Amino acid sequence: MRQFLMVVVMLCWSTPSLAIIEGLQANVESFRSYVSIRQISPYPSHDGQELNACGGTLVAPNLVLTALHCRGSFDVAVSGGEPVFVGVNLQSDGTFGAKLRVVDVLFAPVPLGSERLDAALLKLESDATEYGAEVANLFEGDLIVGTSTTTVGIGQGLEGTSLEYYDSRIAEPELCDTTRGDFDVAHDFCVGVPGSTQRTGYGDSGGPLYILENGPDAHYLFAGIVKGGVKAGPSGPEETENIRYTDVRKVRDWIDDITRCYDASVGSSTSAGNITTCGDTSSDASLTDTYWRIDKLFDHDVIVTNNRREPHFILRGDGQNTVNATVGCNRISASFAHNGPDLTFGQGISTRMACLPPLDQLEQQLILLLEKVESFRIAGDSMVFLGSGGDVIANLTAVYLP
Repeated sequence: MRQFLMVVVMLCWSTPSLAIIEGLQANVESFRSYVSIRQISPYPSHDGQELNACGGTLVAPNLVLTALHCRGSFDVAVSGGEPVFVGVNLQSDGTFGAKLRVVDVLFAPVPLGSERLDAALLKLESDATEYGAEVANLFEGDLIVGTSTTTVGIGQGLEGTSLEYYDSRIAEPELCDTTRGDFDVAHDFCVGVPGSTQRTGYGDSGGPLYILENGPDAHYLFAGIVKGGVKAGPSGPEETENIRYTDVRKVRDWIDDITRCYDASVGSSTSAGNITTCGDTSSDASLTDTYWRIDKLFDHDVIVTNNRREPHFILRGDGQNTVNATVGCNRISASFAHNGPDLTFGQGISTRMACLPPLDQLEQQLILLLEKVESFRIAGDSMVFLGSGGDVIANLTAVYLP
């Protein structure tokens, strides 16, 4: 059996904050594109009432853009669990014009050489615009340090919670680029005012940041998705005023592609594990330079743990012949060799972060998988790894093709 090398890397993960801090009541007429992902409250004191799990933004009549790390609040929509509803057209009294069921979920693509974008699209059962909601106008300018911003949300508000906002400005990226490892200047940006006590909090993730376009017809442009706060220090419990956002401009082409897929039937909508993907399935995906989501390891379903990276493989070709993989905790890398259908992995190297259940057991299965793989087979966007005797030991799905 191969030895598995471990490399120590110090990583820090922040805990969620609570609701918008020192927010002001917003004029809902200006933010008809804001939506609320609803969930039955887990808190006994709420006696089974419904609360806001995450925010989102209407980017097409039946499509909501939110944060991927909110997956725990909407994943059951396509996994056979309880239905998930999105509140649209929030009123000044905290009620909604309608609550629409989520029928599909799609993850944003993975730019090669970087982390997955913290973005997901939710397809609604019908057009939210029929109930007074409005599709957001997307920001297309430059994100310049010092530009004024407005973020809205209702935190973990129960039914009847009013929409709040706070104003801030775009900050230098280094203020958000910490040892957490989940801030990438290629598709994220930083917002904050030194010394300010206003910021987003738990429940506001996935919600919108707007930039006001001045002029005779002044209106808000959707520019960012709330990603999360930044800790003041490697071990400090307090978060700073700086908030990380996903740059909406980086997913504009993807949103357009998905909209065409649904509206014009370009490509197909196919179920893959718990997530629906939309694209052309007329040809097989490539083994290398493709983002492969891990769906099963040794016949056990693999799911995303909230606020962790999605389990995946990326095999780099062009002579590199290296693989990067994770189940959401440590990053594992190894060499690989393949000849036709034959595939083997070399000695693995991993970071060494303590993994909580169930990630600890999943990671051990991933390590074992690298030792057991002998061949692979691809059909369309699906791939299986095979062990000795041709037994299937892993199932993967291509969710981003180069």
